[in-house]
Amino acid sequence: MKITHFAGTVVLALLLGACATSSTKPTVLQAMSAEQVQTLKLKTITATAAPGVVMTASDFERIVMKVKNELSATTPGILIDPTSPEAAAASEMKLNFTQYDAGSAFARAMLIGLGQIHVDADIQILDPSGATTGKYQVSKDFALGGVAGASTSIQDVEDGFAKSVAEIVKKN
Repeated sequence: MKITHFAGTVVLALLLGACATSSTKPTVLQAMSAEQVQTLKLKTITATAAPGVVMTASDFERIVMKVKNELSATTPGILIDPTSPEAAAASEMKLNFTQYDAGSAFARAMLIGLGQIHVDADIQILDPSGATTGKYQVSKDFALGGVAGASTSIQDVEDGFAKSVAEIVKKN
């Protein structure tokens, strides 16, 4: 009987933890046209943090890599080599993190809503001349409690963040 309860708890934790990796709808501040989305090629993706947001170089590298992997998976061919001849006509994506907080696993384990994880950023798409062609906000958080809250890390939420960024340029 105890094994059944334990197995049920583990399955429930895995299911609830999965929402940390799901995408959220980006907030559109300045939408790219359908034509711009269809023809978009990105030569670089860079990341910075707003004043007061503490992130390490490895945080930036990890998140940019997750975004690149998600973009490659959902929109093949969107990323191009920045040293290629076609890079002169390609765009750039800039991520500016406005909130990055790992929260507290202990607090999440105690009660839903405590110790929340937040990953929020302003996303800009710049054309080759440097003009902004699209501007979006992506916000991903996680606040479940119990075992799911205690076992979910900020890296899990970063996966959902990367999926949300990819939604911006997904070609339908």
